[in-house]
Amino acid sequence: MEELLKIIKQQSNEIALLREQVVYLTQKIYGKSSEKTIQINGQLSLFEEEQLTEEKADLPR
Repeated sequence: MEELLKIIKQQSNEIALLREQVVYLTQKIYGKSSEKTIQINGQLSLFEEEQLTEEKADLPR
């Protein structure tokens, strides 16, 4: 009987840990994000049209 209680306690602890992980990962995936983009040298950005226009003006025609 004591062995069964020990197993139940271990499983309860494991369930609690797994629930914490689910909450953390759910927040990580679906939580608020800053949606920052990384600037890569030599790659044009789709969202900075003003900068793109200035670069085109500098190109020889």
